[in-house]
Amino acid sequence: MMNGFGDWDAYRLFLAVAETGSLSAAGRKLGMSHATVGRHIAALEKRLGARLFMRQADGYTPTPAAERLKGEVERMADAVSRAELSAREAQGEPRGEVRLATVHSLCAYWLMPYLPEFYERHQGITLELMTEQTPVSVKRREADVVLRLYGPGRENIVGRKVGRCGVGFYASRGYAEKRGLPSARDEWNAHSVVEFAGEAASFELNEWLRHVTQGARVAVRTASVADQIQAIRAGLGISTLMCLVADAYPDLVQVSPQKLVNGTDIWLLAHPDLKDSGPVRAVLDFISEKAKQDRQLLAGR
Repeated sequence: MMNGFGDWDAYRLFLAVAETGSLSAAGRKLGMSHATVGRHIAALEKRLGARLFMRQADGYTPTPAAERLKGEVERMADAVSRAELSAREAQGEPRGEVRLATVHSLCAYWLMPYLPEFYERHQGITLELMTEQTPVSVKRREADVVLRLYGPGRENIVGRKVGRCGVGFYASRGYAEKRGLPSARDEWNAHSVVEFAGEAASFELNEWLRHVTQGARVAVRTASVADQIQAIRAGLGISTLMCLVADAYPDLVQVSPQKLVNGTDIWLLAHPDLKDSGPVRAVLDFISEKAKQDRQLLAGR
């Protein structure tokens, strides 16, 4: 022990600072004050006899010693996770918390209605749903399971495609009645569109939107799917939506469904060391089952 603070806890704090680049961000992540994080980092540096971070104006930069230590601590984190899961599984029924990262649209419009059924089967599991737009890292233990669009990503995680997500162009019925709907490329200059903003602006959907709607006026940009939906429903313009989402609103109509349709793969992924643990396996199996059951619904057919 170190001043009443466990060795693993000290390394856990170190890892949080290395990943976030600041004491305050690490503190928020772990539910501690930045002053507490700073004290324990200083104590760890003293104990190891090595400088771990360079304090700079834009945050904390790991030293070469910290970079070497980080790889070892990440392996420690994996071992701790496996040990905790093994202990829970020894009780029989899968128990514990599983952090599931996915996009808001899949979570709210598809998965959420199935969760009562999941909890009827697995009363010992608590799901933490993470739907921020910023990608999370399974490798850094920010999530246990990822339900992701487009591709599996570059991390060392395992999984498979569980379906296709249909995407189309949509407008409100009021917009269509007032301004009509484009049916050819040269008609877009008479229309308005709702684009993505912030980190969402780099999404493939936004690139597709801009490619198709060249010449259209951008009425508004939004970083929130919820705001995007309301902007379309308010008649501000045309935009892309998952068919699964748009079909939930009778006041939306699809633009040129024979032409302006697309799709992207849905990937279900987990860390290779956790995929066979009871709680994680229960989540993976349940989502796979529902994705297979709703294959046509997800595809927008």
